[in-house]
Amino acid sequence: MYFIKLFIYLSFFFLLLFVFLQNSIERVNIYLFKYTFEDVHVFWIMFFSFLAGSFFAWLFTVYQEIVYRIKINKQKREIENLKEEVHNLRKIMIEETGIKEEKKENVSG
Repeated sequence: MYFIKLFIYLSFFFLLLFVFLQNSIERVNIYLFKYTFEDVHVFWIMFFSFLAGSFFAWLFTVYQEIVYRIKINKQKREIENLKEEVHNLRKIMIEETGIKEEKKENVSG
């Protein structure tokens, strides 16, 4: 559900950003390493920068979700092992008390 909400919010924000930035008439030259992009609208620079930032934020969110799910599954396995250990200890205690009671009955009887 979180991813759906995030997608809707980002889509809405991209739409608003695109509409607002279309009114920008400023043009600039971009020098990116050995490439030169001349006469580029500022709103395209802002739009693609925001798009790249949103993508990386989403990517980090997915990574964090995977880490949390792995941690939760690990803890679930640990809980199951502990439940099994408690069950075995209870079983041992019941058997020991049963043996002690049988010995008492044999001695007294």
